Amino acid sequence: MSSSAPGCGRLIRSRGQTPVCPPKHALTDAWALVTNRSVGARHIELYAVEIHPGGEGFDDAHPGCEHGFFVLAGEGEARVGGERFALQPEDCLFIPDGASHSVRPSGDGSLRLLVFMAPHRNVAAAKE
Repeated sequence: MSSSAPGCGRLIRSRGQTPVCPPKHALTDAWALVTNRSVGARHIELYAVEIHPGGEGFDDAHPGCEHGFFVLAGEGEARVGGERFALQPEDCLFIPDGASHSVRPSGDGSLRLLVFMAPHRNVAAAKE
């Protein structure tokens, strides 16, 4: 049973959700798991993301938000500022508040990630 009452947990099933390609991405599917809109989250955002071969999360920054990737499957390359990181399963990459970053798969397969931000972008934008 699911409830939206304060103090109650929420189960989010990504199966059945229609993925979207986020802004500043190509050949990417993203599922909103924990957001203000999906569950009323006030402090974090969490997405499941699959970047397909040839796809990319282009250079972007999120002022006011700490950000990160946890690699579920596949291999990839990320850039944070001027630094390059080779990503593989079970790696976690932290991206500091406002840092410029990009990510793409390497090799022949997709790159599957959990992507998180805190605070969520609506809160960060309100502080600017």
